[in-house]
Amino acid sequence: MNRQEPKAQKPLLADVKPGWYVLGALVVYAAVVTGLLIARPSGQASTAADPTTPTSAPAVAADSGLGPQGLWFPIPGARLPTSDDNLPGAPRAYRHGVSQGFDFYAEDASVPIVSGTPVVAAQSGQIVRADVAYTEIDPRAWEVLMADVAESGATEDQLDRLRGRQIWLRTTDGTVLRYGHLSAVRDGVRTGMNVYRGQVIGFAGNSGTDVAVAGRKDQTRLRFEIWPDAENFFGAGMEPEAVRMAAASLFVGP
Repeated sequence: MNRQEPKAQKPLLADVKPGWYVLGALVVYAAVVTGLLIARPSGQASTAADPTTPTSAPAVAADSGLGPQGLWFPIPGARLPTSDDNLPGAPRAYRHGVSQGFDFYAEDASVPIVSGTPVVAAQSGQIVRADVAYTEIDPRAWEVLMADVAESGATEDQLDRLRGRQIWLRTTDGTVLRYGHLSAVRDGVRTGMNVYRGQVIGFAGNSGTDVAVAGRKDQTRLRFEIWPDAENFFGAGMEPEAVRMAAASLFVGP
C-alpha cells in the first residue's frame, strides 16, 4: 500500500502583501517618535523673579547634540506652509489686518495635525507665558468681538484673544516665539521654566476660533509667530516669496 505524503503547510505569513509590512513599520515608527517626544523630561523651573522682563536673558538648559543654531519646526516633520494665506503678512480682511505668523494645517504642512498633536520648543529658552487656565470665549462675546474687529480692525488685546490658548517662549537673544490656538499646555510647563529645543510644551488645537466657540474640535491648526523685538514680527512687510526665502535659512529642522 502506497503511503500518501503529507501536504506541505503554507507559511502563516504567505498571504501578507509586502506593502503591509511597510505600512506597519510606519505606524510603529510614528507611535515610537510621539512617545519619545512626550516622555522627554520637562526641564527645571527658573528662579527669575520676573520672567516676562525682556532685559534679563534666561538661563538655558543644555542643548548638546541638537545641531546648528536655528529654529526647529514647532511640529516635528512639518514644512513651510504651501499656501501664501498661511504665511506671516497674509491679509486678514475680516479684521482689516494681516497675519503675524505661520499657520500650520495638516493639509498644508506635509504632516498630520490633529487635536492633541505634540508641539515642541523651536529653540531653547524660557517660558514667559503659559495659558494653563484658559477658558474659551462664549458665543455672544465672540459675536461682539467679530463685529468690533470688522468695523475698525483688531487692537493688540483683541489679537491676543484671537490667538486662543498660548505659550510664549523667549530665546537667549530676546526673540519671543508665540504659539497660538493650542488645545492644551503640557502638564508641568509653566511661566519661568527653562526648556530645550525639541521639548514638548503643548498640543495643537483650534482655541480662539469660531469652531472652538461652537464646541467643535476640527480644523486643528498651530499659529507660530516669531518676534525678534516687541514691535516687529518675522515677515512683516515682506512678499510671500521673500518670507519663504528668509524662513528657509531660519528653520533648520527636524
